[in-house]
Amino acid sequence: MYDHLLGGQGGYASDRRACAQLLDLAPRLSELAAFNRAFLGRAVRHLAAQHEVRRYLDLGSGIPHRPHVHEIARESRPDTHVVYVDNDPVALGKSRLVLAEDPTAATVLCADIRDTASILRHPRVARLLEAGLPVAVLCGWVLECIPDDEDPWALVRDLTGRLPGGSYLVVSHLTHDDPAVRAEVGDFLGKALGRHWGNIRPRRDVARFFTGLRMVGQDAPGDVAGWNPGHPPQPAPRSPGGWVQYGGVARVP
Repeated sequence: MYDHLLGGQGGYASDRRACAQLLDLAPRLSELAAFNRAFLGRAVRHLAAQHEVRRYLDLGSGIPHRPHVHEIARESRPDTHVVYVDNDPVALGKSRLVLAEDPTAATVLCADIRDTASILRHPRVARLLEAGLPVAVLCGWVLECIPDDEDPWALVRDLTGRLPGGSYLVVSHLTHDDPAVRAEVGDFLGKALGRHWGNIRPRRDVARFFTGLRMVGQDAPGDVAGWNPGHPPQPAPRSPGGWVQYGGVARVP
């Protein structure tokens, strides 16, 4: 569905039907998908160029879209390596097909993002960590997969606590100020996706993912559509209908 919202043509008919129903509830959600994708690209480009980050762990990477994370980072850091993590068979199959072009640039790992211990033990991921160089963990439209009763905040704390010092966390999370709207859209997504996605949170709960970390490019989490450090200030696109892609980039002590 995310691929379809971004203009991809590879989804199933069921995905397209679900997206049509979803857009009836939140007509401009495809814009938010684009905001999310653009923010992740800016974050990777900034971390590679300005902070010399060469190692990335992309959680819930989904169906590949160009430019890929490793392509963006390699614009300034040719020795970049990215581990893409997902547990959806369609996303994994397409990722392996596309990323087989350059196995030195990226690895595709089948894993549940909640199993951080197994992910970090995987040889390719362990290789990212063993040099002690900064690693950027990307969480774009994926923490919505984890319900509150499974404590996604503890998962993020556990993950960032295992990273080398000076690593980075990148989060983009769908939010809405109105709890009734969050509940309506979240309930639809939960049913459409078998409860695998749709935990839409208020901004204050997304901000908790950054507890103990130092924000980069802004003083506090915010609308990621306006995140663009090092460039002249520009007005951020107006968030459609009360929806906000909320989050940011933070450095691990």
